[in-house]
Amino acid sequence: MLTDTKAGYGAISILLHWLGAAAMIYLFLNAPDDHGGRLSVSAASHIALGTGFGLLLLARIFWRLASTNPSPLSQNAGLNTVASIVKMLLLVDILVILATGMLGVWFKGEPVTVFGLFTLPNPVGINASLMGPMRGLHSLSTNVIFLGLLGLHVLGAAKHVVWDRDGTFGRMVWPRGERA
Repeated sequence: MLTDTKAGYGAISILLHWLGAAAMIYLFLNAPDDHGGRLSVSAASHIALGTGFGLLLLARIFWRLASTNPSPLSQNAGLNTVASIVKMLLLVDILVILATGMLGVWFKGEPVTVFGLFTLPNPVGINASLMGPMRGLHSLSTNVIFLGLLGLHVLGAAKHVVWDRDGTFGRMVWPRGERA
């Protein structure tokens, strides 16, 4: 099953979710040293991978908007609302991370190049006075906001696995048909 149904997520949503998760973890762990990186990687590689991930994220957002939303398994409307808000804020924050990363490069006066495959020219020009704040916002969005929201998302998933045992986590691991 490729597409989402009321019973659960399809293979495309699941694949986009886990590829996005893997990309964010990789980019977080492999930030350039001057960005507080945990491992050493070149800024050019980080920028190229981040831009590629941006395309993946856009595909995920468009797919989510065009797809059926699976019905929540939890009967707690308040927690369902919180879960929806956290997921939306995660996607918005990732967009902020991507935008501030690209703007930081552009304000430095450089284009965004993706492994020589394509280049996004600088649309804003050099602006040294905005480069620092943009990098600061990029760091804040990554190291504080994203990690906080990710923590809530993981705690919610753990709650479904350990406490509720309601199959919610399993829907993001394996596609389900209408009768699941």
